Amino acid sequence: MTTRDDNPTFRTLPASALAVVIEPRPTVADTVADCLRSRGYDVRVASSHSGAAASVIEREPVHILIAAVPAPGDDRSGAYLARARATHPGMAIVIMLSDPDEPAENAPLTAIRLVKPFDKAALARSIDAACAIA
Repeated sequence: MTTRDDNPTFRTLPASALAVVIEPRPTVADTVADCLRSRGYDVRVASSHSGAAASVIEREPVHILIAAVPAPGDDRSGAYLARARATHPGMAIVIMLSDPDEPAENAPLTAIRLVKPFDKAALARSIDAACAIA
């Protein structure tokens, strides 16, 4: 089992770090949330971008956002991600895509793309990469 001391990402994590997961499928959302909780994050889960907007923009600081792009019923442009990053400039972002060619032109350039389906190891690598460049 990996501990906080085994991974540099864990050592820099504040005690009250917030992670937001936006994913419409409960099984995927639970997997992502469990991975983040195991790293010490306080996790909020929403099934749509509009459902998570208040959590991300109103609570300071948001350390990592992992979002399905697009979530059903949401704007396909990814504009929400850019707005969230502008509000929280140090926030790490992972975008989960069902289609590797899905446009997310308004997503921040530093957002890490993770193509579904993915395994826990790929998720962990994406989280580490996003946190390293945030």
